[in-house]
Amino acid sequence: MRIGALKRLLQGTVAFEREVAAEKGEFSLFALVEKDNWPGERPTWHLFIGAPWVWADEYAAWEYLRERMRRHVPRLDFGFYPHIEVARPNCPHLEEVWEYCGTEGGMVEVYNVEILDVTALRGYIFASRRPAEMPQPQQPAAAASV
Repeated sequence: MRIGALKRLLQGTVAFEREVAAEKGEFSLFALVEKDNWPGERPTWHLFIGAPWVWADEYAAWEYLRERMRRHVPRLDFGFYPHIEVARPNCPHLEEVWEYCGTEGGMVEVYNVEILDVTALRGYIFASRRPAEMPQPQQPAAAASV
C-alpha cells in the first residue's frame, strides 16, 4: 500500500470512529488491522470493533457501521472496504489488547504481532478500554410533570 493511500485510510478511519462514537457511544475496541493471509493471498484489512451497543444487537450494529464506513473510509487498492469484525467481550484475545494497548491519549501502532487471534502485519488501535472502565451513558432527564 502506498503511503498516500495509507494516510487516507487512517484519516478516514479516525473520522469514522469519531462520528460513530459521538452518535452511538464509545468503543471498547476499535482497531484497524492488516491481517496476514495464507501464502499467495494478499493481506487484507480488518476493522475489529466492540462496544456495549454493538454487543446488544450485532446485526444492526454491523449494518450501521458498514453504512457509516462508506462515508469516511476510502476503498482499498483492490476496490473493497475493510472487513468489519465484532470482537466479543468474552474473547481472551481482547483481554490481552485491553491489558497492553490502552489508548488513553492516542493511537497505538503494532507491527508483525499476533493480535486478536490473527497475525497482523500492522495495526492501529484507536480505542481500547474494558467496558467496566468506560463512562456509563447518561440517561436523558425525565420530563418534569406539571
